[in-house]
Amino acid sequence: MNSDIRLLISFKGHRKRKRLKRTLCHDATDYLIDLWITAAVDRPDGVLTGWDKHDIADAANWPEDKPPETLVNALIDCGWIDEINGTYHLHDWKEHQSWACNAQARSSKAKKAAEARWEKRLNGKNNNKKFGNGDGDNNGDQS
Repeated sequence: MNSDIRLLISFKGHRKRKRLKRTLCHDATDYLIDLWITAAVDRPDGVLTGWDKHDIADAANWPEDKPPETLVNALIDCGWIDEINGTYHLHDWKEHQSWACNAQARSSKAKKAAEARWEKRLNGKNNNKKFGNGDGDNNGDQS
């Protein structure tokens, strides 16, 4: 599972951020960042498969008294989300959040490496029994 996302310093003055704030409200980028954080955990590839406008609004912590369409349409109009064949995608997510996208692959690789280390340790301990217990005791053998 992801524990972070990457945010470029250039985000501060980015034209799309400014446009989103003008379109929605001053706090609009808070909703965007909440969406990104939720996606990093739930949809690390940035493809919001199975999500509708309500799911996106919920992920972004959009106020319940405001229509989700307002948020989603603004995110699309400002270029933060793409809709491709009826599925929402976070725009250029894989390019900007490659760390989040590759979290599962990194986790699998680390798990395999840990299993290999344990296997090596276990096999090493079994081999040590032939020559002693590995703590310097030669099982009473005189050297």
